[in-house]
Amino acid sequence: MNDLPEILLIEDDKDDRDLFEIALMSSGLRAVVAHAGGVADVVKRLTRQGAHAQRALPMVMVLDLDLPDLDGVTLLRYVRRDILPIHIPVVVLTGSQLERDRAVCEAMGVEDFLVKPKVFADLVAFVASRQRYLPGGSPGKGTTSRLAQRRQ
Repeated sequence: MNDLPEILLIEDDKDDRDLFEIALMSSGLRAVVAHAGGVADVVKRLTRQGAHAQRALPMVMVLDLDLPDLDGVTLLRYVRRDILPIHIPVVVLTGSQLERDRAVCEAMGVEDFLVKPKVFADLVAFVASRQRYLPGGSPGKGTTSRLAQRRQ
């Protein structure tokens, strides 16, 4: 069994999934990326049903808002309200530039919101700076995540 922390990546675009994994490796962070195959798979992973029964919950969820079977905001609302008994940090990594999406996500307690950068180095820097969500991670240069603020 792998002892690395798990990041649950909810992203339907294969190229974007691959870029995220490469950015994670390039950032120096050590984690396993689990891909959700759709809303049903997200629910099974988070409720630890079926093949996921023995798996630990992910340390962080990375969520795209533009999903084919359910929009990311609705999925986030459902996860926060009905599924998770504990808080898992959510990082939204999306193509949406709508201020409305950002505001709704922030109101639902999303820790970070980033419009997918055009430059790969910016994605690597963003991923590297999110080490605070993984075990042993630190908040970084003068930043404290909302999750860390809630714990203080």
